Amino acid sequence: MESLRQRQIASLVRMLHLNSEPNSTDSSYAATESKSNGAGVPIWKVLVFDSFCRDVVSTVLRVNDLRDNGVTVHMLLESQRSSISDVPAVYFVQPTTENIKRIVDDIVRDLYELYYVNFSTSLPRTLLEDFAVQTTASGTSHQIAQVYDQYLNFLCPEENMFSLHFPNTFEAIHNPSMTDTAMGALIDRIVTALFSVLLTLKTIPTICAPRGNAAEMVATRLDAKLREHIMNSRHNLFADSAEDIVTQSRRPVLVLLDRDLDLSSMLTHSWTYQALIHDLYDIQLNQVSIVQDDGSGRTSKRSYDINTNDAFWESNAMLPFPEVAINIDDASNAFKREADEITRMGGVKSLDEVGDLNMGASTKQLQRAITTLPELTARKANIDMHMNIATSLLEMIKERQLDVLFQMEEQLGRQTKVSILEAINDPEKKNPQDKLRLFALYMLANDGLRPGDIEECEAALKLAGCDLASLEYIRKLRSLNKMNASITSPALGTGTSAGPSGDLLGKFSSISNRLAGFTDSSSLGSIFSNVRNLLPSRKQLPVTCLVESAMGNRANAGGLGAGLRSAAGGSSSTAARMFEDFVHFDPKQARRGNLAGSNANALRGSLAADGAAQEAIVFVVGGGNYVEYQNLMEFAQRSTPRKHIVYGSTDIVNASSFLAQLSRLNGTS
Repeated sequence: MESLRQRQIASLVRMLHLNSEPNSTDSSYAATESKSNGAGVPIWKVLVFDSFCRDVVSTVLRVNDLRDNGVTVHMLLESQRSSISDVPAVYFVQPTTENIKRIVDDIVRDLYELYYVNFSTSLPRTLLEDFAVQTTASGTSHQIAQVYDQYLNFLCPEENMFSLHFPNTFEAIHNPSMTDTAMGALIDRIVTALFSVLLTLKTIPTICAPRGNAAEMVATRLDAKLREHIMNSRHNLFADSAEDIVTQSRRPVLVLLDRDLDLSSMLTHSWTYQALIHDLYDIQLNQVSIVQDDGSGRTSKRSYDINTNDAFWESNAMLPFPEVAINIDDASNAFKREADEITRMGGVKSLDEVGDLNMGASTKQLQRAITTLPELTARKANIDMHMNIATSLLEMIKERQLDVLFQMEEQLGRQTKVSILEAINDPEKKNPQDKLRLFALYMLANDGLRPGDIEECEAALKLAGCDLASLEYIRKLRSLNKMNASITSPALGTGTSAGPSGDLLGKFSSISNRLAGFTDSSSLGSIFSNVRNLLPSRKQLPVTCLVESAMGNRANAGGLGAGLRSAAGGSSSTAARMFEDFVHFDPKQARRGNLAGSNANALRGSLAADGAAQEAIVFVVGGGNYVEYQNLMEFAQRSTPRKHIVYGSTDIVNASSFLAQLSRLNGTS
C-alpha cells in the first residue's frame, strides 16, 4: 500500500511533467519536443511557486529531484524574475486573487514561452472567471497551456504524517476575540485541506468526532463537502481508476479530535530520536538547524536536510536515543571497514585520492571499488550528519538532564509534591521551561491537588525563572472544560515502565570513545558517561486509545474501556461513554447528518465486518507532534493484522511553541 507521502510525490512529479506520466508524450508540448529533439530528452522548464507551495514541494523533494524532473530554475512568485522566453513555466500556487494577478502580469510581460498553471486546491469559479477575463482582455490567453487543480495543499514530513501548515491554530480557536466569521473561515480552510488529503488517498471514510468543539464543526462541514461532491459532481474525483474503486471497499474511519482532549502529550519530554530532535531543535520542512558553540564563545548555525531516502533515518527515527547512538557507531565502523578496503587496494591514504588513480592500470576489482566511491561518499556525509546531530543532542541531554526528566515523567504516577519540588529547586536542571513542563504534567495528571500545594510549586517555579502565564491558562482551560483525568493522565496506556537495561547501558557507554574519535569531539565520551540509558514504556496515549476503540473494537461498546482498564485501573466506563457520545457521519449514505444511537452502532458494526477497521486517518485540530505520531505507528505495527494509520494535524508543534501559544492566550482571556 502506497503511503500518503508516496502518493503526494507521485502527484508532484506528474505535475512537473506537465500533468503527464513521466517519460510520456501525452501533452502537446511534450509531443512537439519529442519530434524535434528525439524521444527521451527531458523538457526543461521553470518552476514558479508561492511560499506555501514552496513548503509543500521542499518537504518531499530536493533540488536534485527537481533537476531530475526537468526543472532548471525554481523561483518564488513574489520575487523579481527575469525573462526566459524560450522555456515553459510550471506554476504551483494557492488559488488567490493576488496570485492570479501576478500570473497574468507574468504573461503580459512575456516572461516564459507557455504557462502551465497548477493550483494547490480547487480554484473557485469566480476566480476562474476572473482569470479568463484578465487573460482575454490582455490578448494572452493562447499562452496558457493548462489550468489544473492539484489538491496538494498539505505537507507530508513523514510517510503517513501530514500537516496543514496552519501555525498557531490552537491559539486562534481559543482566542476570545475570534469572530464567528473568522472561525468559519478557519474551519473551511481545514475542511478544504482534509478534502485534498482524502482525494490524494483516493478514499471516502466514515467520520467521527467528539461533540461541542472545533472537531465537530470540521466533521459536519467535511461530511457536507464530500456528500455534495459525490452526489452532484459530473466527475467523481475519488473514482478515477479501477484500482481506486477496489480500494474503496476498504473504507477507513476518519477520527477528528480536538487538542483539548490531551494537553499532556504536547508537553512531555521524549526519548526517541526524531521526537527529541523536534523538541530541542524543531524540524521545519524536514530540515534541522543546530546552533553550536566552537568553544571560544562564538556560535555557528548548521542546517541538515532529512532526506526522504535516508535509510538510517527511516529505521532509527522512532528508536530510543541510546539505541540510535549504537546504530550510528555500527554504521560508522562498517563504513570505515569498506573505506579501508578500497584505499588498501588502491594504495592510497584516503578516499579523496581514489578518484585520481590511473584507471587504465587498475584491476577490475579496483575499478569496481572506484565505481562505489559516490555511494560511499554519500554514506559518509549521511553518517557525519547523524553523528553531529547525536553529539548536539547528547550535549543538550547532559546540560538539561533530560534523561532524569524523562524518567520522572514515565513514572509520573509515583511522583509526589516533594519530588516535584526537588526537581524544580535542583540547580543542575538549568532550563526553566523543562521544570514548568514537568509541573504542568504533574498537575494535569492529578486533579486532586490542593490549592496550597499548587501555590507552593508555583512559587518555586517563579524563583527558578519560569513564566507562569502558560500554566495559568492551563488552569483556566481545565476549569472551563473539565477534562477526564483518565483521558489526560500520562499514566494511560498498556505496559509498564521499563527500567535501565544493563547490557544496553554497558554498550552505550563503551562506544563513547569510538564516537569521539570519529567526530573529532573530545567531550563526547564524558557526555555519554553522564547520560542514563532508558527504554520508553509501551503506553498508549489518549489519542491512540480512542483510535483503537474506533478501529479495533467499534462493534464492542466497551472497546475503549477494555483498553483503559489495564492502564487506568477502572476508569473504563467514563472513557467508553466518551467515545459513544461522538458524532458519526457516512458521506456515502443518502441520509444527511449525524448518525446517532442505533444508526451509529449499525454503521460501526457493518464497517467492522467489512474490514475497514484496519485503516484509520487521525486528525487533531489545534496541533500535533511526533510523540503522538510515533505512538500511533507503534500501535499499528504491533496490531494483528497490522493496521494502517495516517496521522495529521493543523500544524506539527513542539513543546516550546505550544507553551508560547498558551502564554499568549492567558493574556487575552
